[in-house]
Amino acid sequence: MTTRKRSLLLLLQLAVCYVLITCISVFAPEVFLVRKPATFPLLGVSVALLLFFADHIIEEVTRRYLVGIASLITVWIVLRGAKYIAFEETEIIARHIWYLYYVPVLFIALLSLMVAFTVGEERPEKYRRIIRPAIAVTWGLAVCVLTNDLHQLVFRFRPGFANWDFDYSHTFLFYLIYGWIALLLVASIAILFVRCRVSASRRLVWIPLLPILFGILYLTLNAAGLWPRVNGELFGEFPEAVCFTMAGAWLSLIYIGLIPSNIGYGRLFRLSGISAQIADRDGRIIYRSEAEDPLPGAESGAVTESGASADASSEGNIRIHSKEVQGGYVYWQDDITELNRINAQLLEVGERLGEEAELLRLENELKEERAQIETKTRTYDEIAEQVSAQSLRINALCEEAETAPERYERNAGMICLLAAYIKRYANLSLLAAEGGSIESGELELAIRESLRYVGDLGIRTDCFFTEKRSLGAQRVLESYALFERLLEQALPALRGLQVTFAQGELKCVLEGAADIFPEDFSEGFPEAFPKMFSEGWEARREGDAVYVRIREEAKMP
Repeated sequence: MTTRKRSLLLLLQLAVCYVLITCISVFAPEVFLVRKPATFPLLGVSVALLLFFADHIIEEVTRRYLVGIASLITVWIVLRGAKYIAFEETEIIARHIWYLYYVPVLFIALLSLMVAFTVGEERPEKYRRIIRPAIAVTWGLAVCVLTNDLHQLVFRFRPGFANWDFDYSHTFLFYLIYGWIALLLVASIAILFVRCRVSASRRLVWIPLLPILFGILYLTLNAAGLWPRVNGELFGEFPEAVCFTMAGAWLSLIYIGLIPSNIGYGRLFRLSGISAQIADRDGRIIYRSEAEDPLPGAESGAVTESGASADASSEGNIRIHSKEVQGGYVYWQDDITELNRINAQLLEVGERLGEEAELLRLENELKEERAQIETKTRTYDEIAEQVSAQSLRINALCEEAETAPERYERNAGMICLLAAYIKRYANLSLLAAEGGSIESGELELAIRESLRYVGDLGIRTDCFFTEKRSLGAQRVLESYALFERLLEQALPALRGLQVTFAQGELKCVLEGAADIFPEDFSEGFPEAFPKMFSEGWEARREGDAVYVRIREEAKMP
């Protein structure tokens, strides 16, 4: 069945329902608590409409507005029943309930306009410029109706509201309300038509106009007193006519596709390209797609209580999926031939990549070993460069001891002192290469070993390290190198040597070395003294002793 036929059939069903309810209202006897018996079936129709909107509308804002429209229709029917069933004998309450009729109908039309702006693309910029004045006008007209007893600009009654339910006339505000309702409804359809991008739906826009035109015709003839009466009653009162007008308009808008909904999901499922079926809990097929490939589990009803199908093709290229849904199960199949082919290729590629990864790992290990060797080589070269002077002097002392045996003992002690420096400096350099800091204890061990060999040369020595702390590796190397240079420079005249480490500073007192150093340290040093350390330490002379403090900022160029 085409969309047009389905929509027209819907309107025909609503029309039949309207006629039946109207006949009940006209011909059914009215007794207490059953006056206007059409109220009850009409209330059922309004609640069914509310549930339909809540269940079938996809977009949240649109659904909220449409549920609001159905809720207002329900409230309107309840007010109608309250007027005739409970308060017909209480004139002032019944009259104000009658006024309240116009509040739902006005806001139904307003919500219809708001729904039109929520369908399709995002709300346009002019939305607020249109909706805000529309809300203000709707509220103003609603207030005018509710306060009619004060001004009678909507309905005019005889003095004292005598026979108010039958003997009244309409004024200009009444026709303005009718015109405003018709304007909002027609504007809603027009906006939906303009914002719709589906050509098939645009071609069927005349279908929802049919109930709208009926409503406008009813409002016009009723206002003019020309709507037909049967058995002394209007053949369809104001609430019935407007409620069926709104129901027909919005339901037909949904059916022709101007408002997105889920009412076509069954047809969509049948026309889908996937091979799938939906079965109830007894295994009976409810929906079946038109795909040519059958589902093995579906034909045999092999659906367990958990929804899993146990059948699959013998070639292993068909995968059956299933999932429990409300009231039954849905299951579908996938042809995974291509996926299996791709997986086989990926497995082959993975094996190749694994081999390449192993080669890369070995290559990286080799590079790492080379880098470590280069680093060690560079460190050894730096150590050799820094201790080259001591190495040369050891060679010279050895040659001298061979030619002058009387100097053997003295040269041997000096060689031990220089060798201790070379060993300890190399050890400190290797520690520096491993990290950026060295414990002060390592510097203490190096200095104490040097002082031990100085003591073997007959020179008094003392060493005091009063704290343990981490020092910059470069600073430790520079401090030990400077200590060695000072020691070697002062050694010929040295009688005593005291070394103290406190508060991060290394202090040396060289007894008897005053003549080795200049009187004024600011004038410079003898040519043989290492000027490279002139910025890393400071010294002063007192008597025949020299006091040296190696500053924390000691730097080697």
